[in-house]
Amino acid sequence: MRRNAFTMIELIFVIVIIGTLAAMAVPKFTGVKDHAIKATELSTASAVATALESIHSAWSISDEDFDWDNDGVDDDIDTELSSQGYPWDMTRNGDPFGALLKSSTKSDFKTQTALLSQAKMSYRLYTAKATDPSRGVGFTTTVASRDIEAKPDKNDFWLYAPEVNASCTVSSDHFNAKKVIAGDFILLDVNGTLPIDFSDSALGIGFSVTCS
Repeated sequence: MRRNAFTMIELIFVIVIIGTLAAMAVPKFTGVKDHAIKATELSTASAVATALESIHSAWSISDEDFDWDNDGVDDDIDTELSSQGYPWDMTRNGDPFGALLKSSTKSDFKTQTALLSQAKMSYRLYTAKATDPSRGVGFTTTVASRDIEAKPDKNDFWLYAPEVNASCTVSSDHFNAKKVIAGDFILLDVNGTLPIDFSDSALGIGFSVTCS
């Protein structure tokens, strides 16, 4: 007699096989998604850095006000740009970099600190989708050395310095010290297992600024 249906045992085997294949596919899918989030954040950061240098170049050859934020109106460069030709604030329509990026889409960046001034350096700290401290790309909490340098995850953050009036360095117990110059928009890649705490002045990682 011809049989047209699966037995219970056969159905169980099919379910087990599908479950096994799904378990194998999910981590790969997550890895692809995380890679895309990191790539998008790095691409946006590159666009921001390029826009900042474009503004600085225009400032360096201009003796008059000019439209640095692309809104069709000349801006007061003495108040809106630092003494070194970089914007103090680039927010537009709730986007921290809305005044820089000509695209109608948001940058996905978030301002984590107001403008801070320490030891002759002024700076702000930012995160985006990959570096979001609560929902960003995960990092190992057990082996610090597995953190991939220059690839943003949720224990990293971005620093923008519109004004630096000395030889300044940012350092931490969890990343290599970096020199900072005016106009820098850089990823501070924390090689550690601790999450960033933006409510703490040292960010929970011994973050500090020194200038000489």
